Order: sequence, then structure tokens, then C-alpha cells
Amino acid sequence: MGTLDPDKYQALLNAHDELDDVPVRMTRHQAQKCAAILTAGQDGHATYAEATLTVAEYLQALALDELPGISRTDTDSATLWQILEDLPWPAPGPPAVQPS
Repeated sequence: MGTLDPDKYQALLNAHDELDDVPVRMTRHQAQKCAAILTAGQDGHATYAEATLTVAEYLQALALDELPGISRTDTDSATLWQILEDLPWPAPGPPAVQPS
């Protein structure tokens, strides 16, 4: 498989189909925790840098959960959520400066 022209790639991903409107099962709590983890990773909290990848995997797994016959991710959404749920809530803002 060759590389796809960037414009064609964007057009392919922007094409809307009936499966795009299938709702996913995410609670308000889950959305808030995912957002907090993503923000902490962006703010430089090293502990949450890897967790941002878990959030991405979790969202991808959620997107596939409701679609019969579609390939699933390596780890199911319930397992990924448990990993995220077990993390403590990150402190807001950038990490504290460590004394030298």
C-alpha cells in the first residue's frame, strides 16, 4: 500500500457516513477524567504522558464497541477504562518545580 496524498487522506476521513452518528457509551465522569488526563499530559506531567495514549486507545475502542463486525482494538474499552479510572486525578496546571 502506497502513501496517500494528504488532501485525499483528509477527504477520506472527512467523508460522512451513517455509522458516524452511532452514539458511544461514555459517562460525564469518564469524559471529565479523560479531559483531565489529556490536559495534564499537555501541561508536562510526566506521569500522565503515557496515559494520554491510553485515553486515545480508550476512545478508539469506544468508537468500535457499537459497530458489529468491525475489528476491535487489542484491549477492550472496559479494560482501558479501568486503567484510566485507577489513575489518580491529576493536579491542575503545570507540574511543580522540583528542588535541586
